[in-house]
Amino acid sequence: MASFSIVIVPAKRLSNGRHRIRIAVAHRSQTRYISTQFTLGSASQLKNGRVIRHENAMHINRCLRNLIDEYEEILSSISYLSAISCTELIHLISHEQKKKGITFQSIANEYMNIMKEEEKSKSYSLYKIACKRFINYMKGDFPMVQLSPFHIQEFSKMLRKEKLTDTTIRIYLTLIKVILNYACKMNYVNYSIHPFVLFKMPTSNIRELDLSVEELKRIRDFEFSKDALSIVRDIFMLTYYLGGINLRDLLAYDFKDKKSMRYVRHKTRNSKKGENEIVFTIQPEAKAIICKYQTRNGKLEFGKYSTYKQIYSLIFRNINKVAILAGVNKKVTYYSARKSFAQHGYNLGIQIEKIEYCIGHSMKFNRPIFNYIKIMQEHADKVFREIFNQLL
Repeated sequence: MASFSIVIVPAKRLSNGRHRIRIAVAHRSQTRYISTQFTLGSASQLKNGRVIRHENAMHINRCLRNLIDEYEEILSSISYLSAISCTELIHLISHEQKKKGITFQSIANEYMNIMKEEEKSKSYSLYKIACKRFINYMKGDFPMVQLSPFHIQEFSKMLRKEKLTDTTIRIYLTLIKVILNYACKMNYVNYSIHPFVLFKMPTSNIRELDLSVEELKRIRDFEFSKDALSIVRDIFMLTYYLGGINLRDLLAYDFKDKKSMRYVRHKTRNSKKGENEIVFTIQPEAKAIICKYQTRNGKLEFGKYSTYKQIYSLIFRNINKVAILAGVNKKVTYYSARKSFAQHGYNLGIQIEKIEYCIGHSMKFNRPIFNYIKIMQEHADKVFREIFNQLL
């Protein structure tokens, strides 16, 4: 069994003549030392593990006792103590001590840096806003171990007092919960009671963003006087014709000499398990728009709007204007293309699993039927054709 004692090592006297107080760790016939922040002017000021004849002796002794208690608590949690060396034990203690001081901001930064590497700029911005709001509420950065259910409950109350919508509150709290769960998975912190245990997440309202077949045809057939609006309409329709493809995936795809499309959604490529590749034939409706904007390298280019941010901004600013001019009197977003594709398929009685495959949505492969069947390109092609035939 390992043991701890408070000592001074005369041979390790500091250059200014003072002595640093150390914790001696004895384990498996070895002794190693952990330095503390306390120093003494003379070795005689430490007797039997206690500081004497020092103006702050009481405070120092209390801190050292707390430190020993923390080490012993860590020791009691190690089930494989006999299998590690004294040096390994000190490294383990240091790691556990470091975890106690790790802050929310440092974990959030680490997680958001991963998002940056994955080029999730939109998600990165949302996380940054949510974390800033939470840290402001906590009156500055704070150790993760200090977070409790009380803080989460009070933070949500504050957001409600600011008259934020349930959707906004749900987004903020969901993102903060993701960061906490990341910290737990990485073993940066362990909660005996998770901070979200009492919090009931506001339900998300189902956004009525899908268009009827007639409304979609109005957008498709309207002649716009401005090129920018025509581009927005074409991107919107192409998104629909490609099964509600994400804008990032659309702009990254190489269409050169391709009769069919084969890709994995950028949004889920690192989170979904199993087969997540989508394969389908590019239908004539989609091909006509692709040919209009395809460059020599096979990528799509929309005039002076060349980057993802420029194109996203163009759509965000103008998609509702496109709908209004086309005579569609309801809220329309870029996401409406994906919603409409799925709804139109469902209205035709197409199996939900086939629609899920076409739009790249997470399919529940744990259902027993999927031990016997799988959805393939030929099924997807029939779905696309059946949906698009409504628009003829």
